[in-house]
Amino acid sequence: MLYCTKCRGVCQDSVSRCPNCKSSKLRPVEEEDLVRLHRVAQYTASLLEKRLSQEGVVFRLEPFTTGWVSYLYDNDVLPTDKLVLARWSDYERAKELSAEVSRQVEKERASVGEEEETFQDMPPKKRIAVQIVSVFLFIVLIMLVVYGADFIANWLKGLF
Repeated sequence: MLYCTKCRGVCQDSVSRCPNCKSSKLRPVEEEDLVRLHRVAQYTASLLEKRLSQEGVVFRLEPFTTGWVSYLYDNDVLPTDKLVLARWSDYERAKELSAEVSRQVEKERASVGEEEETFQDMPPKKRIAVQIVSVFLFIVLIMLVVYGADFIANWLKGLF
């Protein structure tokens, strides 16, 4: 396996560039390298932090600031998201623990009984339609503010 020094991802030996960030700064992965596990929400990060610490897995949480997404607009990324890095020698154990924590979070969400459809749970076509309508209404609101300000300015000018 090869380790990307730019994004801290791991990729196959057969590649010449990192598939995540397209960097050519690849080297063989070492046991002590902190490798990107995945991005998690703040709540999940706190649960995962406790679980990894209990199991003695060497890890680090960092603010999620860049990359790893292959598309330009990712509306699921929040400023509070955390990047989970695990030592390569503990990587498989960290993946197992992360899967357990993810299942726990999913059970908690299901037990809360979220019957409402959230924006992220909407089908892609419906989400795009909501975004288009929102943009249209925002433009109409801006036009009303501009025309209203112009009307008030002309009315005040007519008084003097």
